[in-house]
Amino acid sequence: MNEFDPKTIPNLDVTAWERWVAYRISIKKALKPASLHAAAIKLSKYGDDQDAVIEQSIANQWTGLFDLKKSKPGPGEKPTKTKEQVAADAARWEWQVRQAEKTARSIASDPIGELRMLDAVLARLSFQQEDPGYSDRYDMLVDQIGTKIAAADAKAVLGDPHLRSMVLQIWNERGINRLKARAANA
Repeated sequence: MNEFDPKTIPNLDVTAWERWVAYRISIKKALKPASLHAAAIKLSKYGDDQDAVIEQSIANQWTGLFDLKKSKPGPGEKPTKTKEQVAADAARWEWQVRQAEKTARSIASDPIGELRMLDAVLARLSFQQEDPGYSDRYDMLVDQIGTKIAAADAKAVLGDPHLRSMVLQIWNERGINRLKARAANA
């Protein structure tokens, strides 16, 4: 009967494999000769993560090899997003802006109604300040709001407490003063 040679398994990290065999022997759960080949093939399928899989099994005192478990973020830590999640967030944001614009057009065809909708989008965006791409989305939204305010009646914007607050949030007192000047010249 031939003895098992781990070097015959393609893509097997032999160092990680030897750690695994030594660990199993140390816990008195040595691999049986019949399962050596199958276990080595299973480990090789983890590719670059073979050492991490072994480390995870040893740290958790497991007798088997399992997919890597994603660690939970600690208290106060935010989970890190994958590139796919960041892209999905950006796509969802674009969709939300389009829906807000569409809803604003259907609710009211006047600039004040559209500004109220954009104010709601701005409020929602304020909870996403730590997301990647926040500043780009904020700048795009401020540009849209500025365009709508330029088209709106300055007295109506000043008379609406939510819109007045939005102008203060974005442009500070300078924005209010400009609206007051426009209202006085109208």
